[in-house]
Amino acid sequence: MTKSENISDLVKALLVVQAGITPVKRDSINSYYNSRYADLSSVWESCREALAKNGLCVIQGNSVGPAANTLIVETLLIHESGQWIQSKLCLPLAKADPQGVGSAMTYGRRYGLAAIIGLVSDPDDDGNAASAKNGNGNVRPLKLNERSANGGYRPAAASQPRTAPVGQTVAGSRSVS
Repeated sequence: MTKSENISDLVKALLVVQAGITPVKRDSINSYYNSRYADLSSVWESCREALAKNGLCVIQGNSVGPAANTLIVETLLIHESGQWIQSKLCLPLAKADPQGVGSAMTYGRRYGLAAIIGLVSDPDDDGNAASAKNGNGNVRPLKLNERSANGGYRPAAASQPRTAPVGQTVAGSRSVS
C-alpha cells in the first residue's frame, strides 16, 4: 500500500465512515459454489453515500500485470484535502480474452474497494481456498455440510436447515442445554 506523505485528515474521515457502515449484504448467488456473495454494486452502495458525506472518493483503474495473463487493479481512496492511500491487487486471468479481463476487473474492484474501506463483504473461510492441500491452488468446493481437512465446513444455504456434526454447533447458533 502506498500513501501520501500525510493521511491524518483522510484517517479522521475514514474513522467516521467505518463507524457507520455495516457488513455488506450478500445478495448475489454463485451457482458454481452454491453460495451467496456481495457483488460490486452491493459493495459500492454500502459505502458510497458515507464516503461522499465525509469528503472521500474512490478511483479504480487497471493495468497489465508483470506476469503473462495477469491484471493489476488499483484502488485509490482520496480525501478532499488531497491526502490519499492506494492499494494494488494483481490477479491471474482465468481466460486471456475480453470476458476474462472483465471478470478479473470486476472481482478486483470489489475486493479492492472492500479492503481499502474496511468493509466485510464475504464469509471468512480461514484461508482454506487459498491454501489447497495439493499446493497448486486447485480447490474443489465443499458440498453442503461437508467437513474440510482442517475441520471447517460449508454450511447449508440460508433456505436450508443449518446442521453441524454431532457434538458441535453451527457458527452463529447457540447450543441448548
